[in-house]
Amino acid sequence: MIEHSSNTHTPDSDDKIIDTAETSGITRLSKTESETEGQHLLRVAEELSGSGEERLAALRALLSDRSRENRIAAAKELGRIGSLKSIQMLRDLLVSQHESSWQLAIHGLRTGGSREGWLCLESVASEDAGHLGSNNARISDMAFRRLMAMGRTKMMDRLFRAADGHSRSIPGDIARAFSVKAVESLPENQKNVMQHRLGLVNGSAATPLDTADALNFTLEEVRVLELEAWQAIHSPIQVTAD
Repeated sequence: MIEHSSNTHTPDSDDKIIDTAETSGITRLSKTESETEGQHLLRVAEELSGSGEERLAALRALLSDRSRENRIAAAKELGRIGSLKSIQMLRDLLVSQHESSWQLAIHGLRTGGSREGWLCLESVASEDAGHLGSNNARISDMAFRRLMAMGRTKMMDRLFRAADGHSRSIPGDIARAFSVKAVESLPENQKNVMQHRLGLVNGSAATPLDTADALNFTLEEVRVLELEAWQAIHSPIQVTAD
């Protein structure tokens, strides 16, 4: 007797996708109902820790996410990766005209701690120093604000040292104008101390003792105020998830 096979499908016999390495990966990276778009992208970036290009693409998308917390996390991760491509993404933010983008870039470059990240900061600081003397007020002001936002760099140190006009590579008037503007941002007592110590009052840097005598402060007060002033000047702009 010839047996005839039935073409009738039961629910159990319906064709269905069987999990493989590829399909399980697709499922794992898919957006879940409980995730926001930003949370999904952040998780994808973490899942793709071994897939360079895809991971960078996910992090790039996160830099434009609505959630500030996700943008900060993406910038920090790009800085930690420290590759030429990830640092270039942060550099593009840093040289933009938007201060909120600078904040993300500086946070990522500094917290990442990679050599490439520090070189990026120094490179942009050098470019901005060259724009301080621009006849275009908008360009010179942006250069100053970004230099201050980046916090302490070798270029910042050079600008303060050149304020006495003895630098061969940095014009004294530009360095002095930068120093004056930076000190103006400080509280009154710190500002007065720094003006004397940097020689911004009469062109000659005063000793701590001379500064104390001129301002009627104790020597210890001058030292504390100067330390606090440098800490404020050297501190990079801070970002929060608020």
